[in-house]
Amino acid sequence: METAAALADMETDCLVHVFARLDLEDLAASAPLVCRGWRRAAADPSLWRALDLRRDHLARFMPWGPLAAAFARRYAVHRFSLAGFLRLCVSRARGSAEGVELPPLLADPADEIVHISLHCPRLRRLALPQLTAGDEARLLDLIPRWPLLEHLELDTKPSSSFPALAAQLALHCPGFASLKTSGAVKPEDAAALARSLPGLRSLCLDRSYLPREQLLAILAGCRDLREFCARGCVGFDDKDEKVLRRGARIQRFDVGGSKLLDDLEDEFAAGGGGFCDSSDVDVIVM
Repeated sequence: METAAALADMETDCLVHVFARLDLEDLAASAPLVCRGWRRAAADPSLWRALDLRRDHLARFMPWGPLAAAFARRYAVHRFSLAGFLRLCVSRARGSAEGVELPPLLADPADEIVHISLHCPRLRRLALPQLTAGDEARLLDLIPRWPLLEHLELDTKPSSSFPALAAQLALHCPGFASLKTSGAVKPEDAAALARSLPGLRSLCLDRSYLPREQLLAILAGCRDLREFCARGCVGFDDKDEKVLRRGARIQRFDVGGSKLLDDLEDEFAAGGGGFCDSSDVDVIVM
């Protein structure tokens, strides 16, 4: 009996090693149906630590896609939903999930983020889709549940709660080192980064409205940066000498394609109508 049990454990360990190469879809809808041993191995929590639901999400998680068809055929699940699949993945992780990346397809991302906060206490990496102002405020209350958080990716920078978010990260996530987001960076946002998160190692602000003054304040305040990206931004010139001097100490410094707003206005003015009207400016600076 003991020998048989040892062999079974060895077989499971070998299968877990092989299954580490499978996608989440195969772990959920294919491997468990082969036999009891495969089902036991596919349920190993170590296989569910990295829950990347962003990659190719349109092809993977549409109701008419192959994963939905597999769940309908093999499990008689006829109303497949991304939220349901996410909860299945979180359940299989059994509290060991270290990375969660959510796509923009979720009907109610706030509910799923709350669910993740309750069942993924060991989270180190979190990527979130665009949130409403109300959901951004709820996020502030959830940050304390992830004391191991190191990286946060937000599709859109919180419009008014960013300074409070930076303060929460500084207070409750001592190992936090990497932030990626995009949006209008206001003076109070730059000040919050320098004040609350001066130890950031990586910061990505690609495709943001980032005035030169805010950029220089961030570079002056976040002295530990090893990687800084602000590609395709509006508000400063990627050939600005002072900006390049500040960035020279950073191992990877990339501001390619960024331009002053006036430069873009000049480009579009030749076509008539200018770059944007007053309402567009209001959107950019909000």
